[in-house]
Amino acid sequence: MLKTFQILGCSAGVPTLERAVTCVMIKTIDYDIMIDCGEGSYLRWQKAGHKWKNLKYILITHMHPDHIGGLLPILFYRKLNNIESPLTIIGPPNIEAYLSDSFQHSGVNHNQDLHYISISDHPTIKLEKGISLHAMEMKHKIPCWGYALEDGNHRKLVFITDTLINANTMKLAEKADVLIHEATFPHHHREKAMEHFHVTEIQAMEIADAAKVKRLVLTHFSPRLTDRDVKEWTWQGEPCVIFDERQII
Repeated sequence: MLKTFQILGCSAGVPTLERAVTCVMIKTIDYDIMIDCGEGSYLRWQKAGHKWKNLKYILITHMHPDHIGGLLPILFYRKLNNIESPLTIIGPPNIEAYLSDSFQHSGVNHNQDLHYISISDHPTIKLEKGISLHAMEMKHKIPCWGYALEDGNHRKLVFITDTLINANTMKLAEKADVLIHEATFPHHHREKAMEHFHVTEIQAMEIADAAKVKRLVLTHFSPRLTDRDVKEWTWQGEPCVIFDERQII
């Protein structure tokens, strides 16, 4: 059963002194799922009290550095800590080659129990203990996927980042209990958002309205947006920016 989520990184493109780049933790009753692993994710993950023994899946949306920059390091630290539990990495079809080449060129024999699943080949996956994963391709500069997690009680969490508005977003997010969606630019910069294949906070709210989600949480903010800027954003009368506070699904 899905329990909680926590946004460990919410900065778009470049980390700041206050914000790491993209990483979200999903807790189920039985194990943890990480979505994206930007630079600095390990320290944020550790500080938040998450444990190696619980980390069972890492989902990667796409191969841009602000979404995978912390993935090789966290696997290296996992090796140094002699973690023997299996870990499944789900993401773009080139994720296995990327990591294998990185280990080879850095002289690291990772000898870990790692499993890889290409999301383009397997867009619907049954995870352990009754959690289902469904992915749909987004519209970004490179191949990118949004993810929906659903449990046996029909609780549904959807994570979408780095995309223009598209039909797949609406389908994936439909009637979600929680939609975590990027809002890289403020709406008065919507032309810039379109140029860079991103959306604004107003566009994300329109998606939430159309998909009839219960709760909207915004993330992936331009470093030019201050905390004060984004804290003013509300949807259906509720704040939709939570930073790193752990939340019940």
